[in-house]
Amino acid sequence: MKKANKLFLAALLAVLGMNNLQAKVMESSVATVNGRPVLASEYDNYLEGVVAQYKAAAPDFLKQPYAQDLLGREVLKELISKELLYQAAEEAKIQVKDSELDAGLNEIKARFMVDETTGKPDTKGADKRFTEALKKQGMSLKAYKNKLSKDIAVRKLMEQKLQATVTPVEEADAKALYANVEAVMKNNTKKIKALEKENPVKLKEAQAIAAKLKQLTGEQVRIGHIYLATTKDMKPEEIAKKEALAKQIKKELDGGMDFSVAVKKYTEDKNAIASGGDMILIKGIAPKAIDDKAFTLAVGKVSDPIKSEVGIHIIKIKEKRAERSISYEDISRDLAQYLAQQRVQTAMGKYIEELYNKADVKITKTFESDALLKEEAAKQTDAKKAEVKK
Repeated sequence: MKKANKLFLAALLAVLGMNNLQAKVMESSVATVNGRPVLASEYDNYLEGVVAQYKAAAPDFLKQPYAQDLLGREVLKELISKELLYQAAEEAKIQVKDSELDAGLNEIKARFMVDETTGKPDTKGADKRFTEALKKQGMSLKAYKNKLSKDIAVRKLMEQKLQATVTPVEEADAKALYANVEAVMKNNTKKIKALEKENPVKLKEAQAIAAKLKQLTGEQVRIGHIYLATTKDMKPEEIAKKEALAKQIKKELDGGMDFSVAVKKYTEDKNAIASGGDMILIKGIAPKAIDDKAFTLAVGKVSDPIKSEVGIHIIKIKEKRAERSISYEDISRDLAQYLAQQRVQTAMGKYIEELYNKADVKITKTFESDALLKEEAAKQTDAKKAEVKK
């Protein structure tokens, strides 16, 4: 039972994700929930962070028409849900102890233990970096503590509400999921077709997990990486300078310079400095030019400069690992945690929907695509009327 409780709590924390620093209080709002405002400043700050993530991980998505509107609607939906939960915790008179608040604050501060400039641990500077982050968000420590206290209250409320309703994950559940994943990974056509007919949702779930596992268990190589950034808007002479520098670095490496020394001296990937440029590549994931070199060079060899869309790379092959199989025992705990998180997320969704249906929610935020949606809705209404007349 204790193990199930730990899985439940871990899943709940993963789903809640309520520890981000938020924006300063301003009067304008994008919605009201039972008369309380959802601040425009909080919305803008949250959306800015989401857009930045997409720029880094999925820039092509942002090129789609009204992409920012789609993200904005999801952000607004999440902020409304948070406010509903805040109010529910308040109504339930959930109390947060000083010790709980201090523990939560220390957990947040622990994320500032690494100096972003050097990439090295710096415990003494953690408080300063945390304070600077608050200032950047326009938030005082008192305001942040208040928000954190509300987040902890929500977590405690969810523990109370969901602990009694979420079914604990049994070993049989995890084994059943593994069987579906294994069928996909081994391309068991008969079982895949049967699962598709029986439960398409479970098939999609198994396919997503199998795709992730194929990455983790696929052929891998550990490399040292020196990176020089180039962009499409760079002038030809600027790119030429980077290319010349890359050739110079390769010459110095061939002359005996230690690769980790070269990383510290030349790489423009500041996050990699602490690790000496070390990174793991999974076959088929990196840009083709890098992938081809990484998986054909022998261990200990250093590549010539490699050009990609984002820059110039020099890599050293440090270690290789062949593709490996994975057993149920290897991932049983991960599967159980995944199932626990899915159950918590489903139960939370139902609970938030109940709160929403009872609440007075007014959305004041407008989006560029609103007119387009109204026009499309009007067309569908006209089409239905025309069909009825026939």
